[in-house]
Amino acid sequence: MKIQEFRNKMQQCKREDLEKIASELYKMLPKNKKEEDADTLIEDIIAGKTTAVSAKNQKADVNFDVLKSEINEFLSNVDNDYYIVPNRIVPKSKRSKWRFEVKKFVKSINQIPVDGENGIESAQLLRELYQRLCYGCGYYIFPSDDPFQSIGIRQPVFYDMLIKRTFATGFTDENIKNMLMDATCVYIDRESLYIEMEAIYAKSLLTSDLKYKAQGFIKEYVEQLEAKSGKKNKYALEDYQIKSNIDEMCQTMLIISIFLCEPEDGIKYYWKHNQESNKEVTLYKLLNIIKMYGDDKLWISVYENGLSKKIEPRNALKEQYQEKKSK
Repeated sequence: MKIQEFRNKMQQCKREDLEKIASELYKMLPKNKKEEDADTLIEDIIAGKTTAVSAKNQKADVNFDVLKSEINEFLSNVDNDYYIVPNRIVPKSKRSKWRFEVKKFVKSINQIPVDGENGIESAQLLRELYQRLCYGCGYYIFPSDDPFQSIGIRQPVFYDMLIKRTFATGFTDENIKNMLMDATCVYIDRESLYIEMEAIYAKSLLTSDLKYKAQGFIKEYVEQLEAKSGKKNKYALEDYQIKSNIDEMCQTMLIISIFLCEPEDGIKYYWKHNQESNKEVTLYKLLNIIKMYGDDKLWISVYENGLSKKIEPRNALKEQYQEKKSK
C-alpha cells in the first residue's frame, strides 16, 4: 500500500494495536538497519528533533563547529579507551555503535567543500579518524579487531579519500610528509596491502618535482630510522617496526622511481636499504613490485642482475623468467 493508505489505517487503530504493529515492523528490520537508521530515527522523533517524513529526505548543511566538537569528543573517548573498558562517559549500549559514529563523521566531512573555509580543518579531522582506525588494527581500542571492515570502508579506500582531500588543500611539505607516513608507517588491516596505499601516494604526486620532493623525504626518514635500528634487542617489537617502516619506505621509493621512468635509482636504493637479510627474498619482493608497476624488460633485467649476484631464485621466479623471455 502507499504511505497515505498506511497512515489512514494507523489513524483507525487503537493504541495497543499501533504498538503491536510497530513492534512487528521493527522485528522485520535487519540488525544494521535497526542500529544505523531506525534507532536514531526513533530517538530523534521522541526528542522532537525531526519527523518521520523529513528524517531521510532533509539535507541540512553541515554545521562544522558542531561536527568538529563531536569528532574531538569521539577521539578523546577513543584515546581514553572508553569504547572497550567500563566507564560512565560512554554508556555500554553505545560502545558497540562506535562504527556508526565514524561512518556519520566521514559522510559529513565529505559534504564539506575542500576549497571552503573549513577545507583544511576537515582534512585534519579525517586524518585523525584514519589514524585511530589504523591504530585499532594493531591495538584493541574498539570492540573490533578490524576497524576498517567494521565501518565498511577498506583501508586503501579510506586512505585514497584522505589523500585527495588533503592534497586538495595544497601540496605543502607537511601534507606530502603526512601522507607518506600514513601510507607506510601505520598498522594495516588484514584485507589490505601497504603497496596499495603506496601506489595511491605515488600517483597522487602529480608532477615530477613533487615526486622528487617525496623521494627526498623518504631518504630523510630512512636515514633517521636506520640510526634507531639495532640499538635495542634485535628481537624487540620496536626494532621490528622500525625495519618494517624502512622496507615500506624503500618500496614507495621504488614505485615513485618507476612512475618517474627512472627505475634504476629506485632499484639501487632498494637493494641498499631493504632490511631483508636473505638476498633471494629481497629479489623476490623486488620483482613482485616491478611485476605490478614496471614492465617485462625491467623485470628480466633485475632478475638477471640477481643471477650475477650469485642469487639462486626460487622455482616460481625461474618459471616467470622463462615465460617472459619466450615472449
